[in-house]
Amino acid sequence: MKQTTKLGLGVLVLAGVVGSTACSSSTEQKQTAPAPSTSSFAVRGVIEGFYGKPWSQEQRLDMLSFLGQHHMNTYVYAPKDDPYQRLKWGDLYPAEDAARMKALAKQAESSGVKFVYSISPGLPAPLPGEMSTPAMEQAAITCSSQADREKLAAKVEQLRGLGVHTIMLSFDDVQEKLKSADLSVYDGDLAKAHAELANWLLQTEQARDPQFKLWFAPTTYYGLKDNPYWQTLRTALHEQVQVIWTGEKILSPRITSSQADEVTRLLGRKPLVWDNYPVNDFTYSIQKKPQLFLGPVEGRDTDLDRHTAGWLANPMLQSEASKIALATLGDYLDHPTTYNPDTAWLAAIQALPGVSDPDPLMTFSSYARKSPVHSASNPEFGKKVAAYQANDADSLPLRTELDHLRDLPKKITETVNNQELLTEIEPWLKKLASEAEAGLLALDLAQKAPTDPQRNDLRQQLATKLRTLADDPNTIAPEIIDFAKSLEK
Repeated sequence: MKQTTKLGLGVLVLAGVVGSTACSSSTEQKQTAPAPSTSSFAVRGVIEGFYGKPWSQEQRLDMLSFLGQHHMNTYVYAPKDDPYQRLKWGDLYPAEDAARMKALAKQAESSGVKFVYSISPGLPAPLPGEMSTPAMEQAAITCSSQADREKLAAKVEQLRGLGVHTIMLSFDDVQEKLKSADLSVYDGDLAKAHAELANWLLQTEQARDPQFKLWFAPTTYYGLKDNPYWQTLRTALHEQVQVIWTGEKILSPRITSSQADEVTRLLGRKPLVWDNYPVNDFTYSIQKKPQLFLGPVEGRDTDLDRHTAGWLANPMLQSEASKIALATLGDYLDHPTTYNPDTAWLAAIQALPGVSDPDPLMTFSSYARKSPVHSASNPEFGKKVAAYQANDADSLPLRTELDHLRDLPKKITETVNNQELLTEIEPWLKKLASEAEAGLLALDLAQKAPTDPQRNDLRQQLATKLRTLADDPNTIAPEIIDFAKSLEK
């Protein structure tokens, strides 16, 4: 049994946990973006594929409009916690839910965006602290079962009636084992079972709908080395089916054209990239330290439009805050050869609805830039700390910065008239301000003489502040806490 688990295309690998994929198992934008370049990625968009609370109907409708205004043409519905997408994959949507799905498809069409639905009929791999139940195991698809296949086709038929013509058959993040009835049929070959089911669905649905297209999220969806699963897939899966790949890793700091070429050879087709940036679900479910990723897209080669079938970004749980990174993604996908992350980043923040002055929000975002694609903490803060450490007498630049961060919540609420965005970032904004208070206390402590009677009081205040910060799991700017701790004497 494997000793690594892929807990979500947006979740980090964890050692020692079973899992992977199996068959067993509204707000207008300030400006309208120009039309996408004709030479950009054929498929370019967003896949709502994270664990955690799915976006609301209103958030999705707004996001569809946003995508159409930012050079993107695709939205994939794949929230892990929609039961009708995974656990109840074979059940038709009730009338009220179906009406909402139809409204999404209609909004997508009016925005120039293709609406793709992901259906995941395998047995989900449990997250840490969770377990599979007999009911879940029973509900997982038997690939060779004609009854289960007809159930799958009936679900697709309902979705087509709602305006959906592209389906992604998803076997990501489910347990790697076949139902007992499938073991002998497929000689224990998981990829063979998946490919045959996908081929049957493609043939069946194209006979009913000439517009029908099928995408596939495989069990092994990242890496650069050949493996038995891919060996079967590249020969058995119909050439029309586009296949998902997340890069060398689940969360890939870099994705290059040479990597894409190698995977093209291994999959027998150009990969459809599922980019796990700026997704942050793993900071909740795995790390237990929720974090925002507000920096621009980085580390993607400038010619990947010629080496991939398309590009889909997995966003954060916070739909409004995700727009910062997603707007930079739209710029990259539209003109990758001239894309500049910092220029696109500033433009993205300036274009957010309800932002009268981008500077305070830009400051906040610069402390939330560290991510899987950007390993460095805020360099300007680091420079101020280094200058202070080189010259104890000159604490003014550092103190000025900390004063600014302490007052940032007030400044942002004065310059951002976007309540959803303010609500989404509030926990991290408050923590950043509290960290700044700790930094100021540390500076005050360091400037007191050893015999100063105020030192003990300052030391106790700082210790209390640091304990409070440690109890807050939301993570932003740990470099400020590190600095404060370095002066805690």
